[in-house]
Amino acid sequence: MNYNRVINEKIIRGTPFQSFFQSVGNEKKIKDPAVSPVIGIMLMLIVTVILAAIISGYVGGMSETKSKPPQLVLQTELVKGDYVNVSMTVLSAGNGIPTRDLKIITSWTSGSYSGGTITVPGFKYPLGLVPSRGNPLVEDFGNYTLLGGTKMIVNNTDGIEAFFGDQYALVDAGGIVDIKIIHIPSQSTIYNQEFIIEGDY
Repeated sequence: MNYNRVINEKIIRGTPFQSFFQSVGNEKKIKDPAVSPVIGIMLMLIVTVILAAIISGYVGGMSETKSKPPQLVLQTELVKGDYVNVSMTVLSAGNGIPTRDLKIITSWTSGSYSGGTITVPGFKYPLGLVPSRGNPLVEDFGNYTLLGGTKMIVNNTDGIEAFFGDQYALVDAGGIVDIKIIHIPSQSTIYNQEFIIEGDY
């Protein structure tokens, strides 16, 4: 038996040393639980603030990406001569609508035939007749802006094929044509009308 160890333990237990070591141990036990809730609350607050910032940025980005669609009013005529000639005159376009922001979807049925095509910026047709002091300026689709008095036309073989598709020769008087114009930035349809092709009598 280690008598020195026994004597030391007895001395500590019977003296203020025992009370000191017990008080230190108890203090640690009391303080530890109090630290964890404080840290937990702080972490929750930080996570909440971060989530709020992320959600706010996401919602703000969506609202900026999808802009308000412009208003467009057209007077459209489709007349069958050798081929179907198309004329769309702008009656109202607000502050102006750049055709680089537009996509035109054309679909048609004529007798037992049907077809259609999509025109996007970079295509030449429909050509734009832009009012000027002298003769109207002729611009390719995507390079002009729709304003009051601007006219979009399809009046030659290349343009008719681009507007109606490769079966353009089958489009005849009495056929039905649907013209839809999409505003790309807002992803909204700003014009959608159905027409019966007139005959050039």
